[in-house]
Amino acid sequence: MASFRTKRGRCVLTDDELRVESGLLSQAKRYWEGNKPLLAAYLVVYAALVAASVQVVGRGDWTALAVGVGVVVALVVVGRAVNRRHGVGSADRIPLHDVESVAAVEGDDWLTRPRFVVRYWRGGEVQRRYVMMPSGLLSYGESEFEEAKAVFRDRGISVESVGSSERA
Repeated sequence: MASFRTKRGRCVLTDDELRVESGLLSQAKRYWEGNKPLLAAYLVVYAALVAASVQVVGRGDWTALAVGVGVVVALVVVGRAVNRRHGVGSADRIPLHDVESVAAVEGDDWLTRPRFVVRYWRGGEVQRRYVMMPSGLLSYGESEFEEAKAVFRDRGISVESVGSSERA
């Protein structure tokens, strides 16, 4: 059983399937492993947002609270829509014999992260599942991406490299 780190957990390739395991706690662990200052910055931002929310509620400024909640809800909805469009979170288990191809998409450090686009057969048509990789800002980001390519190839799955500007 081979595996590699992803943005929020691990991707495990057994003899039979590709399995994506993820969670927010796993994502925090990834940041701890690869870039402690980045994790600290995230935690400071979250703490500041919680403190600001407590102050707004304490003042009874319900308009500001409603606007803040509206912004958070809008960000979550847009994020979920983009993830759904890209197949992130769908098909956490894909039989290896259903995998048609895998494209390795290079990311850049600031805007996009490296990812794999797994094309697989489901219900008589080809589906796509994006496997988001750790950011290039993490100390192990690039090496993990290269290791993941090797894991796919070791399982007999060819990996096509695609630049970040090309569509996979």
